[in-house]
Amino acid sequence: MLPIIVTDQGVLHQLVRYLYLRQRKSHTWKDSCVFAVQLLLDYVAVNHGAYKRPKDLFTEFANALYTGTIQDHRDASGLYWEPRQNDARWIIWHITQFTEWLSKVNDDANLKLNPWREATRHEQRLNWAAQSQHKDKAFLAHLFIDRGESNKSREVRSEYLPTENKAPAKAFPEEKRDELLINGFRRSRRDGRGQIDLRNVLITILMHYGSLRLSEALSLWNDDVTVESGEVIVRIYHPEAGLAPDMKTSRAAYLQRRYGLEPRNRLVKAINPLYLGWKNPLITDPHRKCFEVTFFPTVAGEHFVRLWQDYHLMQRVKPRPGVEHPYAFTNKNGQPYTHRMFRKAHKLAIERIGLISGKMLGTTPHGHRHAYGQRFAAAGATKITIKTAMHHASISSSDVYTQPTSSDFRKSMVDLESKLSEKHFSTIFQYLTSRDES
Repeated sequence: MLPIIVTDQGVLHQLVRYLYLRQRKSHTWKDSCVFAVQLLLDYVAVNHGAYKRPKDLFTEFANALYTGTIQDHRDASGLYWEPRQNDARWIIWHITQFTEWLSKVNDDANLKLNPWREATRHEQRLNWAAQSQHKDKAFLAHLFIDRGESNKSREVRSEYLPTENKAPAKAFPEEKRDELLINGFRRSRRDGRGQIDLRNVLITILMHYGSLRLSEALSLWNDDVTVESGEVIVRIYHPEAGLAPDMKTSRAAYLQRRYGLEPRNRLVKAINPLYLGWKNPLITDPHRKCFEVTFFPTVAGEHFVRLWQDYHLMQRVKPRPGVEHPYAFTNKNGQPYTHRMFRKAHKLAIERIGLISGKMLGTTPHGHRHAYGQRFAAAGATKITIKTAMHHASISSSDVYTQPTSSDFRKSMVDLESKLSEKHFSTIFQYLTSRDES
């Protein structure tokens, strides 16, 4: 299924055709593309009559992504966009790619556009965008600043400020790790502390001590955790091509034949909460089409498998007859556990132990994966070791874990200062102090 945009004049067929030709792209890519085009349509709808040329309108659209549409607590457009510093580039990139394609299609069809002021249809407005992009590269204008206009606040964008491209990843605070696992994920009870929710603890262990992404942890099947020759083995399979438990077919074929289900990465993210993304981690077992979790420290794997057994014996809710599935983590109705459910439970657990949930604080689920990488780096692991353990396709992806944090840098400065002679500094500060006293 493809995500679509439905306007007051029906489905946006141009976009449907564009997505259909790129149907092998990930769901995340498709959703991002649709979101970008929707933002453009919303902006054009309220600003169409304010500009004489499409180029001016679309350039201001790019500006609005970076600066927002609110000026002095007011917004004449009614859009009330906050600045989108984190994803503005991607939005513009998606629109640039789409309008370049649309321009070529229009040229091939010898499409003659109506005058700018006359047409009001959504698809016609996108045709203007395509024409403007093709002729003037309007959407790329945000990459250049007219230095003579630098006093205009709307021209100032954070990407031109000197920043560290590979700043250390925000990691979950290690000193709160035990408290989160022991007290954070307790089930509610009126008469005091309830049972520890082993499901949420297991997922957190997989991220914090095994470097998994949340979607990878939630993709586990019951048969994916084994003990072989006394060693705990947790395998994360490709959701489609991975080898099924029958050791004969792919997981996609196995799911369809036995359960009548699609792999969760094929579901439509926008409408199906069971959707799980797949970030193309490095597959290290080409036969099984999977990779193995590397627990660090390794003793975490031993504790994990004990809790895994307890969870299946005492807490896992089995799927109901007729709606069976192979996924290990289930909700109270026996259905597969979802991203949203875990994120909600994790946020409550974070707040329960006195922390604030936030990406920049390292206290969202992905902060556990960052904690793993930084723990590995602090132990002296090389970049190639970190790459392998975290299943990165590129060694450069490990850079964020080897960058010193602010506290690391301050400590190194103190260590360096201790090696300097204090004689000069003592003399000058004694002089300054004596002047103050006099």
